[in-house]
Amino acid sequence: MCRSQSKGGRRCGSSHPAVRAARRAASTALRKDVAVAGAGHPALGAYATAQMWEAKTRQAVESGEDKQAKLYAGNAKLSAAATRTMLKDRKQTPRYPNAADPRVAWAMPAPAPDDDGWGAAQLPEYPEHVRAADAFARASGAGGAATFVPRADGGQTVAWRGDNFAGSATVYPANGDEPPHARVVFNRLDQGRYQALADSPWPYRIENGQVIYDRVPADHAEQIIAAARARQAARPWERHGLGRDPQRDQLHEHRAGALVPESSAWASGLNSEQHHWVSTYTGSKYRQINAHLYNGHDLDQPAEQMDVPMRVVTENINSAIRSAGTAEVPHRTFRGFTPPLEVRKGNRVAQWARETFPAGSRYNSPSFLSSSHCPEVAGGEYFARTDWEDNGQYGEADHAVVFEMVSRRGAAVAHVSQYGNLERERLHESGSNWVSVGVQENVTIKGRKCVVVQLVDMNEVRRH
Repeated sequence: MCRSQSKGGRRCGSSHPAVRAARRAASTALRKDVAVAGAGHPALGAYATAQMWEAKTRQAVESGEDKQAKLYAGNAKLSAAATRTMLKDRKQTPRYPNAADPRVAWAMPAPAPDDDGWGAAQLPEYPEHVRAADAFARASGAGGAATFVPRADGGQTVAWRGDNFAGSATVYPANGDEPPHARVVFNRLDQGRYQALADSPWPYRIENGQVIYDRVPADHAEQIIAAARARQAARPWERHGLGRDPQRDQLHEHRAGALVPESSAWASGLNSEQHHWVSTYTGSKYRQINAHLYNGHDLDQPAEQMDVPMRVVTENINSAIRSAGTAEVPHRTFRGFTPPLEVRKGNRVAQWARETFPAGSRYNSPSFLSSSHCPEVAGGEYFARTDWEDNGQYGEADHAVVFEMVSRRGAAVAHVSQYGNLERERLHESGSNWVSVGVQENVTIKGRKCVVVQLVDMNEVRRH
């Protein structure tokens, strides 16, 4: 048989220099020495890692990846050297390349240099969820001492341990615009670290003595881990310029006036159809349009009391909004929200808001989403209703609900709106996605007691 290729077409790796080097590193003699050391000896793990690197070396050679094979063989030598050190003194635990660590095991092609030869070649990047796992390791304080384990379902687990701080987090890849999300488990916390988590805004559950966060955005998971490590409660809203003032004041007139030229410049670029449908929406038809979208009705059918397919309407409004582009500085706007009848009738608005919009939860708006730069407009009785009527009974809940929103997107529609700049309105596309960074109770807006749900545009969430 040819020394370079087997009958099946794959390269024969037994004679390859990298394979021979890796095999010498994880030698039979070393395996016997480890066996003599007995079960539980730390050298067992190091030798097993050397064997894993030997296997990876052989696979790389068979795949024709000679450079990768050379790297893997070097890792096998390092692991074997760590094994011998541990056999001499079991108290020593030298570091050696973890074969399950994506930062050393991920096989990626070398980057090509720029065509002109002047620019430095960019190093290849690991997938985002792997970079997020590495950030979790740094947040825990473990850094390179953390254990990384790739999962068969595509996730990446990172684990760390210490005398009073141990846990793990599994992060899963991004899905479209939605960033990676993670499941975080703490199995060892001292009182200070547990109190920091209790004082942070994310909900968790306790099972078999473990503190568990089932699903949070990767950015939030990193903040959770850092809060536990530092024994200090996290404030995710501050990352987006939001605060916890006990009241939200009326927008100053000069800031309200600045929306007019912005809107005029945007409107000048609209075509007649875009202009018509944005004006129609902001005037008399927003209820019908939003109800059609919110209830998931057929886009090829017109909304109630309209004779144009909803697809035509939404495409024109969405394209008009997108034409506004993205701002350099995020907009901070407000939107009144009316809870379901049974919630208002039961006077449990605050509880409902906490349960519906916990930190880390996702809010999707299937319909168009109007917001105001003025909290007093959004917090008024028309947009943030607290009253209720049911079978001849009347009443009023003691809290209103107002969204406080951060986004670089959306169009200031004063120039097109039938209400002009009266509502200080900014309109967002249908199907927009948001992430809650907290719920604040007992906020005064326009003399009313409100629950403020702080939402951040999904595109504003920090990525890894």
